[in-house]
Amino acid sequence: MFALLLLALAAVVTVASAALAVQISLGSSDVNQLGGTGLVDVTCPANPCQVTKVSWVLTSSAPYKVDKVSVQWTTAKSSGANYMVYVVLYDSSNNVKSSGSATQAAASGAVTTQVDVAPDVDPKDVYRVEVVIVEQ
Repeated sequence: MFALLLLALAAVVTVASAALAVQISLGSSDVNQLGGTGLVDVTCPANPCQVTKVSWVLTSSAPYKVDKVSVQWTTAKSSGANYMVYVVLYDSSNNVKSSGSATQAAASGAVTTQVDVAPDVDPKDVYRVEVVIVEQ
């Protein structure tokens, strides 16, 4: 019975606090500004929207490790734009092993962006690669 009384009292306190929260009154000058775009389509920065090839650059001496990743693709715009190309290398458990980024200027044909990844990673530890391209 005592526990039921405490539960009822807790419910009343909760409702009373919620009721106090809705009584706050603010003017628009007391609220920080906020804006949103609504739903906007996201377009791919590659044309067509794909990476055509990923290749590996290894260190020049043993033990050989992945030092850079070459990403072949075609920019969506032929001029007047820059892109950031990000590469992430994952192990067999989807843990990040290495990552990096590079800038690529728009071009009229296929480009190869060489991304220096750090730290250099043993090839036996690379199971997956992720490429993200962002127009700046």
